[in-house]
Amino acid sequence: MQYIGIDLHKQYGVYTTLGENGSVVDQSRIVNDPVLIHKHLNRFNQPLKATIEATFAWGWLADELSGRNIGVTLAHPQKVKAIASAQIKTDKVDSKILAQLLRADLIPPAYYTPKDVRDQKELLRFRASLVGVKTQTKNRVHSLLAKLNVREPEGLTDLFGKKGRQFLNSLTLPINSQFALRQYLKLIDQLESQIHEGNGLIDEQFQGNANAKLLEQLPGLGKYTSLILAVEIGPIERFGTSKQLCSYAGLVPSIYQSGDHTRYGKIKQGNHYIRWVLLEAVPKAIKKDQRLCDFYLRIADRKGKKKAKVAAARKMLTQIYHILKRKEVFKNGINGSPVFFSENNE
Repeated sequence: MQYIGIDLHKQYGVYTTLGENGSVVDQSRIVNDPVLIHKHLNRFNQPLKATIEATFAWGWLADELSGRNIGVTLAHPQKVKAIASAQIKTDKVDSKILAQLLRADLIPPAYYTPKDVRDQKELLRFRASLVGVKTQTKNRVHSLLAKLNVREPEGLTDLFGKKGRQFLNSLTLPINSQFALRQYLKLIDQLESQIHEGNGLIDEQFQGNANAKLLEQLPGLGKYTSLILAVEIGPIERFGTSKQLCSYAGLVPSIYQSGDHTRYGKIKQGNHYIRWVLLEAVPKAIKKDQRLCDFYLRIADRKGKKKAKVAAARKMLTQIYHILKRKEVFKNGINGSPVFFSENNE
């Protein structure tokens, strides 16, 4: 068996191959061209195992290697760094360390998302990016009006709804500000058109996802948010506990412990799509789930609304874990409506 550690970059990768005894058999820098990569791999007769750090562009290379029946292990970048950080950091050193960890069976693994699921994520994340740009653009409109001390009419609840648009179109602003406002509104219209165009594909994929249909019943979640949660979480079996899922989503606070002293810091980095969906869903969910609302209010009284929102999102994700495990939603005993809380899984 030979072991290949690959330090992958945008234009090229550095491949370090170790023999059975741990000696360096080959170390090469190869352009990210499948033809050149396969030509390089053809030089080795023994069975191969390879590892790649799970950076943003790992998918295509992992698929190429798997297609040659090479065992591929995805390495968790942060955990690899914690295990084997080097004072001298070069591409060759990084690829050699990866190969050595693979040979010693010490690679901290990351989840190998299947190709079709990665493609589905692109659509959902694309829509999320469009929504983010639309929100930023709306905020710029609000900022523009505030700079000019233009106040919205009394009783107007949506500046970008039908009545709000009538108000914005009726404004007479200084020439440059007027031009900026018109362009912002055009951009919002274009973004809404693109979002609407993608909704058809999302509806189709929602119908084929049993977990998304299950989650869509919960308060605060719709088709899109349920689908993105189901796809980003993936097989629930890969998480041994609900705490592992919450940690994966970055909804668990950092802990600093020394002796008898324990200090809790900011929430950890994690899958920000799961975190974003749940934080957006909290205000809607607490209006329909009384026990979740009570939990939110208790935390808000002690620690403030911001921390209460994160705590409620973490509680929701904990319940989602149990729901996906059981393949059924929790029902309110009073009227039978779906809720996040259950007596057995609080």
